[in-house]
Amino acid sequence: MSGAILLGSLLLLLLGALLYLWMGDEEEEEAEDPERLSARERLARWLSEWWARAREWHRRGERALRRRLAEADLPWRPVEFLGLILGTTALGAWIGLAIYRLPGLVLLSAAAGAALPLLFLRHRREARRHRLEGQLADALFLIAGILRTGGSLYRALEEAAGKLPPPLADEFRRVLIEVRLGFSLSEALEHMRTRVPSEELALALTAIQINQQVGGNLAEFLERVAMRIQERVYLQNEIRTLTAAYRLSAQILAALPLVLWLILFPLNRRYMMRFFTSGVAGYALLGLMLLLVLLGFLVIRRMTRLSV
Repeated sequence: MSGAILLGSLLLLLLGALLYLWMGDEEEEEAEDPERLSARERLARWLSEWWARAREWHRRGERALRRRLAEADLPWRPVEFLGLILGTTALGAWIGLAIYRLPGLVLLSAAAGAALPLLFLRHRREARRHRLEGQLADALFLIAGILRTGGSLYRALEEAAGKLPPPLADEFRRVLIEVRLGFSLSEALEHMRTRVPSEELALALTAIQINQQVGGNLAEFLERVAMRIQERVYLQNEIRTLTAAYRLSAQILAALPLVLWLILFPLNRRYMMRFFTSGVAGYALLGLMLLLVLLGFLVIRRMTRLSV
């Protein structure tokens, strides 16, 4: 019912805007043909501007989503990932409608379904980045050793791509393929920096690019960078290990009240419906519960987040 009212209101607003643009000024009720044409031109210009903005937003969103999928190493196109989001959204809405039969909870279930692919994408990106950062120091030591024996940087990247495990080996293979396709080595490394959002990798690639511009002993430079990256990764892993229990506690404490509420609702519907039939007090209690859970989760997460 509320959805129908909202849709009707939007249609009335759109109709009023069109009538206003068509009629022009209120003082001239009987406008002549030239004024009507000018109103049509204003309407056409307004629609063309919004269409251009929508196309620009679409291009930016598609580029950003394609970059995220590449960072997660998922062989999907943006339209396929959006189709997955629509499917999980429809599944979540159907589950909410079948179990809870309340518009607000149906929307909440649909939002949870839409968030699942996004959370999966974020998890894949973070996991791949952590694995790559753990392999980066060994890769730089390997490249520096090949450079000390007189090999070129391209040859060192070939050896690293053949001896290292994924995902870093896959990124080096992409760099080699781009060089074979006609890109310079600096351009291929810059593309690698764009695909992998890692500070450690950006530091290593910046060191290589600076050395190519100013010259010097690249092997020694890479060994120093590798030692610094090794120390940073070690400290990050130590911090992650020491704070793992607190981060897990924050996630459990944040999810437990919501999960229990969603489980108890279909089991004792009459009791849980008091939140919605008690007027302002019930909604205020629900809002306070969500606020306190969110506040506690953010406080614990902030306490366990340390930068190296």
